[in-house]
Amino acid sequence: MNQKSNGIRTRPTRRMTQAELDSFLEKAADILRGNVDHSEFRGYVFALLFFKRISDVYLEEVRSLTKKLGDEELARDPKMHNFVVPDGCLWIDPVDEGQTDPDKFKSVARKNAAKLGTALNEAMLAIERANQPKFDGILTNKIDFNKQDELPRTKLVQLINHFSTQSFDRAHVPDDLFGNAYEYLIRTFASKAGKSSGEFYTPKEVAYLMAQIVEPKPGDHVCDWASGSAGLLLQCRRYVNKHHKERANELFLYAQESNVATYNISRINMILHGISPAGWFPKREDSLRQPLHLDANKKLMQFDRVVMNPPFSLESWGYDDFVGGDPYDRFNFGMPPRDNADYAWMQHVVKSLKPSGKAIIVMSQGILFRGQPAQTEAEDGRNQKADSEYVIREGFIKSDLIECVIVLPSKLFYGNNVPGCLVVLNKWKPDERKNKIVMIWASRFFESANPQNFLRTCDLMRILVPWRAFGDLAKCRQLIPEQEADLLADIEAERAAAIKDLHEAYDPVLAPLADCKREFSNLESGQISLSPQKQKALESLQAEGVDISFTNRKNKLSKEERAKVKERLAELKRAIKDLTKLEAELAERLAEANAHADRQVAQVREAATDLVRICSDPEEAKRCFALVERPEIEENEFNLNLPRYVDTFEPEEEIKLVDAAAELQTALKDSRAVLNTLKDSLAKSGIKFEF
Repeated sequence: MNQKSNGIRTRPTRRMTQAELDSFLEKAADILRGNVDHSEFRGYVFALLFFKRISDVYLEEVRSLTKKLGDEELARDPKMHNFVVPDGCLWIDPVDEGQTDPDKFKSVARKNAAKLGTALNEAMLAIERANQPKFDGILTNKIDFNKQDELPRTKLVQLINHFSTQSFDRAHVPDDLFGNAYEYLIRTFASKAGKSSGEFYTPKEVAYLMAQIVEPKPGDHVCDWASGSAGLLLQCRRYVNKHHKERANELFLYAQESNVATYNISRINMILHGISPAGWFPKREDSLRQPLHLDANKKLMQFDRVVMNPPFSLESWGYDDFVGGDPYDRFNFGMPPRDNADYAWMQHVVKSLKPSGKAIIVMSQGILFRGQPAQTEAEDGRNQKADSEYVIREGFIKSDLIECVIVLPSKLFYGNNVPGCLVVLNKWKPDERKNKIVMIWASRFFESANPQNFLRTCDLMRILVPWRAFGDLAKCRQLIPEQEADLLADIEAERAAAIKDLHEAYDPVLAPLADCKREFSNLESGQISLSPQKQKALESLQAEGVDISFTNRKNKLSKEERAKVKERLAELKRAIKDLTKLEAELAERLAEANAHADRQVAQVREAATDLVRICSDPEEAKRCFALVERPEIEENEFNLNLPRYVDTFEPEEEIKLVDAAAELQTALKDSRAVLNTLKDSLAKSGIKFEF
């Protein structure tokens, strides 16, 4: 805080809000603007950010413990901390205060540009070694700050300078804010990156929807075999925290990711969200070629829930490695195509589910219809074997593994415009759901944005209601009020959190405003505080009948005292001006938060009303979802393309013939006028033109 000795905050400072922190971190990605693919640099940026965070938090803990224990050496004891930063490895080291010789700086961030890369490499390696096994490889795997072809030195210096302008200790940025902002930065990189971005990030709205559908519970073992930044697993944790009285620590999370940089981002993400190593089991390797979550018999572990967004239609997935057989016995329904891994992932998931397990997977819509059935010469004049994907899909349907298919809007996934779908697998369907699949056409309702579209809260309700009712219209109508109330409660909780965040950031700074105004008013009205001796003298004079009005009191002040009063008034005026500006800023931001929540509330209520209308009319409902039984699917040759079952076509607008004829006449009249103008123009140029 920038304060005068008298306590007046002449230039108010405050803790950052969530929105401001998000914006600050977004600028870190903007520093890389102009490069072709941000994904090349994300590992460096996330490592730097994590280094800055743990450095600031460690110093904060040392200061607090030193004050409490009165012994700085004891305060630096590793046993006193969840993690430690060794001597000489701090982002900014307090011992450099007052140091002017750059060669003697201990702070890593203050090293000159030529030595910066080496200093960062050495500091991060030392931090990993001091915090093994928790930090093993988290900051150094595939990261070398001296490789300027990957991260140019000018960009590195800009990132260092940018992060150095903000303190990331807990006093300035609480854990929950920083964890949320880290996820926001992941999303920012996904939006700014190239085609590879979709491989490590699933939009939070889709992740939320997936957790709502699989409904993990305390004690469950949940796996993501293509975990990316671990966003899907975090959403499962949030679901348990909300629906099971904050028992999220009883959830066991398993992840496997092949990309080293992304794997480390996921580990940092979990650490920043306070996930205990006792419930978090990350692995790094290709899950198809070399799955690492194995049981005692070296077979795939089986999980209660699997959530996954693997790369769409991956061409090189290891086909040749399994031509002679799969050691994990995954491809029971058939060998997937050499150049498309979609059904390799699907069968991998089935094999890793417990007999009572459930999964939800983001897939390319191609899995719903690719592949042709066997054809005989009598049928089409030639003999043809069934395509592999057709055979596998038929096996899934006949084994009654597919419970739901949800077709999503296009452009939801960063770096990938291929239309996606959600496939829900269930090994233990209730009797009333056996041999049935509910199909939901969710690509009609979304918010169009650039570069990506996204699902709003109200759009999620249009999916969750038919899913939970399993296509039953009467149940849909019963569930709509319940689902509406649940989503509205979420919105109100988010509103309350946003307002609380703003008040926590602004209120401590605004607290002196009332006192400042009161003191300023008193001074201006003549209620000048004097020394106790002079005040007593004035009271004695008053008792003797002497006039001690403001004018006389002011005249009694010495020149020095009058100067102090004048200076105090000026200080108070500046403070009131700055604080009043902050007060107006707070009011504006509170209004924005309320307006945003109000829009969401209105959208949810509007969608609920529309859903009641839709679910009251079977023909209208067929345009949004359908409950399909196996005989109908078999009639369609096991093709799950939704337009075969759901009326996905938009009705054309009806135009009255009279109106159409009038429009045509107007168009003809306009065209004649244009042609006549053209004819006249050409005639003036000596060109004859007839029409």
